[in-house]
Formats: sequence, C-alpha cells, structure tokens
Amino acid sequence: MILYKYMPFRPSFFDDPLLRLTPPTELNDPFDSKPTQAGIEKKLKFFFDGDLEDAEAEPGVKAAYEKDLKNGLDRFGIISLTEDPYNLLMWSHYASEHKGLVLSISCDDSTFDYHDQFTESCGVSKVKPVKVKYSNIRPGHEMPDDAIYEYFEHNFYTHFAMTKGNDWIYEKEYRYLLRLGEADVAIAEISLPDWADRQGPDIRVTHLYDNSYKIEAACVEKRNLLPWVLAFAQGGGEISDVKLFKRLKKNSIAGIYFGSRVSEENILRARSKVESSSLFGSSIRFYKSVESQDKFEIDFEEL
Repeated sequence: MILYKYMPFRPSFFDDPLLRLTPPTELNDPFDSKPTQAGIEKKLKFFFDGDLEDAEAEPGVKAAYEKDLKNGLDRFGIISLTEDPYNLLMWSHYASEHKGLVLSISCDDSTFDYHDQFTESCGVSKVKPVKVKYSNIRPGHEMPDDAIYEYFEHNFYTHFAMTKGNDWIYEKEYRYLLRLGEADVAIAEISLPDWADRQGPDIRVTHLYDNSYKIEAACVEKRNLLPWVLAFAQGGGEISDVKLFKRLKKNSIAGIYFGSRVSEENILRARSKVESSSLFGSSIRFYKSVESQDKFEIDFEEL
C-alpha cells in the first residue's frame, strides 16, 4: 500500500529520514484519541459488574483501572498518513503553505524496524497503517461490542485512536499506532551541558543547535536502552521537551513531492543528500507540484 506524508521542508530529514511518534496529548485536535467518560463508564460497568465484581472490593482497584482507561493511550505515539497527495488544504496546513513536501511511502509491517518486545504482543500497537473512521458522535456514546465486552483494552483504545470527527474527513487519514518505547531517536533540550559527556558508549548524543540534541542508541542491539536513559534523564530534570521519532527503513520511501514554493536550490540540495546517503534507497523518484492555470488543483511533474 502506498500512502503519503505531508511535512514541512526540514533539511535534517534528508540527513536522517525520521517521522515523529506524536503522543495523543500533542495532536492538533483536542478530541483526538481521548477516551470519553461515557466510554470509560461502559467499560467499568462491564468489567466490575461481571465475573470480576469482587475486584471492586479491593481498595483503589476500580479507580486505578479507570485511570488506566483514561490515560492508557499516552503510552503510544501516532504517525499520520493519507491516501491523497493532492489536497490543497493539507498542502497549506501540513506542508508549510506549499513550501514543504509530501513523501510517498510503501506502507506495511516492514516500513519501520521494530525492536520493542511488547509492540506486537500488547495488542494495541498497529504495525500496519489503519484507516481512520469519521463520525459526528464521539466514541463512548456509540461503541462496537468488542471495544466493551472483552477483558482487555485492545479494541477500546483502538476505537478511540482511530475515530475522528467528520470535520477531518477530507484528510483521508491512515495511522500507525506504536508504543513510545519503539522510538529510534529522541530530540530533546539538554539542561546540563555535561549530561551528553556523561553518557556511556551505548548512547550517542549529537548536538544539533542551541540546547537541542539528538539522542539515540549507538547500535541496533542497544536500542532498548533508549527509553530507560530518557526516563531517568527526564525524571532528574536533565533533559526536557523530548520528541520521539521512528526511522523509515531504507526502501520505504518511493517518492518525494516538493511543493510549488520550494526553491530550486533547496530541491537540488535535498536530492543531492538523498542520492548520496546510505539511509535512502536508490529508486526514489522526485516530483514538483505544479499549479493548474484553469482549476484550483495541483499536479506533479517528475524531475
């Protein structure tokens, strides 16, 4: 399946093809991936009024489960894609007013390299993109049976993460939903300059600009260390403003579509980096958006 990613023109992307794992709390729609109280109460009623009703007698069990239902999706990040590379609203909103680009991505369960042992076993992660459903009613008031009547939360979380309001239907969105522990790279602000120097040989820290640093495992075998390093550093106030990313595998990108307002100089620089980098495949095709003279439409010309 080929899907598309709208994004600003970031020169750093052509050095390292990273896509952000965006937590639900940082999505631009405040309703997005937020379990409603109506849905939570339905799940609680099933869970505690059924065979496990004795669990309610345990102090704090019901309150703890309610909290987990409310906040469980915070352990995951979303990578949003679309089936439509021609949408003028999305070019304006997500691709810097046509000064950005769209990636054409071959999407399946091998688009990214997975290393967190719990990713597939947890039941919530989606290692293949799932099509978003649109509705004028928030999840909770209407829920599919399998999101309520099961002694797990897999379908409960999935239903909230994959349902959006009708106003977003123009996005024709698909989503990867992945555990934040799957991150390959973190970009963070480092408060204490010597923190980077104190990291051992298993963690690589690269200065980007000002107080911003790129943090990653030094080799693939050590990637499971990254979440622990980040958690301890955040807990100690040594790093902040942490953003997590997945790295696209070498042959995942099929094409790059530059917006009509991207300069020829930037296009040439980007192509040069891609064509000389071992992180990108050799068969990527390059295009530039062309504005129609007759309609409010764009098309693409291959470069």
